[in-house]
Amino acid sequence: MKQNIISGAAGILLALCVSLFSHEQGLINFGFSLGMYDNEKGEKEIEETLKLFNRNFASFFNTGGSLAGLNEFPAANMIKRRIFQEVNEWKKNNQIIVYDKDVFELENVDLLSPVSAVAVAREVWFLTIQDRDTRKSLMSGVKANPIKVRYLMGKEGDNWRVIEYEVFGVDDDIPELQKVRV
Repeated sequence: MKQNIISGAAGILLALCVSLFSHEQGLINFGFSLGMYDNEKGEKEIEETLKLFNRNFASFFNTGGSLAGLNEFPAANMIKRRIFQEVNEWKKNNQIIVYDKDVFELENVDLLSPVSAVAVAREVWFLTIQDRDTRKSLMSGVKANPIKVRYLMGKEGDNWRVIEYEVFGVDDDIPELQKVRV
């Protein structure tokens, strides 16, 4: 009987070790589940990533689609593609939309795992449309656009990236995030 208990415990311990070490994030995920993850560090990294994301986002539009900094842009390829499609639509009309960020306040970061998170930020952007050649404004005045943005984040290696983002009005209720089964 005692031998069966020891064999069973050894089997369970072996299975736990295999599961922890067979996946590259096994130990990190286990530590995260036990609450041994530095959430403050993760939140700070996400905030810095979102500031860089917004700075690069504005630069791509403000320069009319210059590819400078594209490799450092912390975003999924589909987001990069959408941005440059929009820039090219403005280009067809010989126009540039200029973004100028005034406010970025991170309201909430929810770490779902060591490699995924959801962040909500309150932002205010000033927008103007300019002639592409002369850079003369085609609008009377500059429009302030206060928004809330929900960012879906993923970590690749040591770096966080924006996987997707959703824009809401400042007074809108942000709907619950839907879980997707794969």
